Amino acid sequence: MKIEWIEDFLALIDAGTFSQAAELRHVTQPAFSRRIRQLEEWLGVELIDRHSSRLTLTAHANAYEGAMRDWLAHLYAMRSRIRADALHGPRAILTTQHTLMVSYLPRLLRYFRQNAPDTRLQVRSSDRSECICNFQRGEADLLLCSELEGVPLSFDDEEIERIHLGTEQLIPVCASNRFGKPLFNIENQSHLPLIGYSADSFMGSTLASPYLLNLQRRYDTELVCETSFTIGMRELTLAGLGVSWLPSGLIEDDLISGKLISLIDLLGGPRLVVACYRRTGEDTLPVDTLWNLMHQSPPVV
Repeated sequence: MKIEWIEDFLALIDAGTFSQAAELRHVTQPAFSRRIRQLEEWLGVELIDRHSSRLTLTAHANAYEGAMRDWLAHLYAMRSRIRADALHGPRAILTTQHTLMVSYLPRLLRYFRQNAPDTRLQVRSSDRSECICNFQRGEADLLLCSELEGVPLSFDDEEIERIHLGTEQLIPVCASNRFGKPLFNIENQSHLPLIGYSADSFMGSTLASPYLLNLQRRYDTELVCETSFTIGMRELTLAGLGVSWLPSGLIEDDLISGKLISLIDLLGGPRLVVACYRRTGEDTLPVDTLWNLMHQSPPVV
């Protein structure tokens, strides 16, 4: 099987006709048709319904078009990584959750760049649970994540090192009104709109007890939005949709400007730890360099 056959097939889908696809691929139409046939013979199934007057894919082709595109994209991405490693040397891969990608990671990257400008690093952002899985599967060298204070991650593999980078507060906030006061008078009103985390998310389980439990005992709460997307929650809170608990590192500027009002004295909130993990015994120079920098004087969380 040749990679160009997959490229031909996807070009045919995009172009809509054999003639236009052949032109895009810079081959004659008979040669292009032969390559599509060769792909079908290699797969052992027909991809094109040749009984139709228009270009029509078979059920198999429709089912696997997305997978073919993904496979081709991953293949070329791997080629780029291999070439980059050969040209520039090895790199470290850091995985982190979306919230830290916006709040703390930019400061950490600036610190790395200032102190180790030649050290290569790739960042991958995902949900916290997926980041942990990626690290456990060996798909990332470094894991940067939030933890509930006093409850670090537990790994079966004992060859895991951890650095405590700092702590931040999970703060209940709401938007301000035109007088710079909380949009919701939570001291006097009984009804309270809530922008909440999904119950099965890290933040959701962190807040479940006692914070949300106390809130539901005290107020008639209305869950106006439930999500695990912390950055989206910030935008909805700024828009005045309700009250939410957000990491202090994410909303520092909003609190200073007065766009968001802290309700921490009334509703409370847990403290979170920002920590980084690495697997020992599989180190490369980039990983060692960045790890040592985090041990020295990393930026404040």
